[in-house]
Amino acid sequence: MGAAVHALTQATAYRAIQARSAPKPRRNTERMLEKTRAVLEELTGVNPTSGAIWTSLRRRKMATLTQKFCAYAWRSLHEGYKLGKYWDNIDALREDRMPCLECEAPVESMDHILRECRVSGQELVWNLAKEIWSETGHEWPYITVETVLGVGLLTVKDENGKVLRGRTRLLQILISECAHLIWCLRCEWRIGRGGDLTQLHTEPEIRNRLRAAVSKRLRIDWALANKQAYGRKALNARVVEATWFKVAAGRESIRRDLVAPGVLVGTASSRRPRGRNR
Repeated sequence: MGAAVHALTQATAYRAIQARSAPKPRRNTERMLEKTRAVLEELTGVNPTSGAIWTSLRRRKMATLTQKFCAYAWRSLHEGYKLGKYWDNIDALREDRMPCLECEAPVESMDHILRECRVSGQELVWNLAKEIWSETGHEWPYITVETVLGVGLLTVKDENGKVLRGRTRLLQILISECAHLIWCLRCEWRIGRGGDLTQLHTEPEIRNRLRAAVSKRLRIDWALANKQAYGRKALNARVVEATWFKVAAGRESIRRDLVAPGVLVGTASSRRPRGRNR
């Protein structure tokens, strides 16, 4: 019969509107979800639901996946980027934008950009990620676009089948950061540099970009583990240490270098200190 205005909240009204006008399933989205579920079942032995995949892109409780990557993955699951077949019905742009002219691929796709393209820097990025991961002693998974889109549900287990939270976080961080970097490098070169082959990203540039991205995640992790600054919302310091164990320097040197006030803009403690000298 309706709801009392004084008891109605915006969130309740929004959920009611969504329930009455549920969107029809998109064919491209359903196809990508089905492929992602199949790859995750092969890698983890568990066939997740479509809802679990969407939830993994919204749940950032452990600060594992960044908001930028989640937005990129969400749009990729919907095949919302203007790539490949999108240009098939536009005669004036089909020949220039539908194929990957540099690789002679007839249809440019997200999977091609992440795994095969010669101008996106993907080969170097994934090799660097494998070097970092090799320090853990665990096997690096086979990377496809479906692996990237379902990265929030990937797990790393020990010999007894127990999930290793730290290594799982590190794997998810590496895959998500690398995939988003490859996409950014491709867009920078294709749009910002006009697709000029003389202005491809150099190996030192790509190496430094990835190193900066991983180092930033490490610094943010240790900053967010500060209980004095974030209280109950702080990350578990043991999980953070297990994430970067053997990958970075020793724990004390990391804390001394990376948790010092002012290292990260906007991440230092903003609370007033205790005592009279506040």
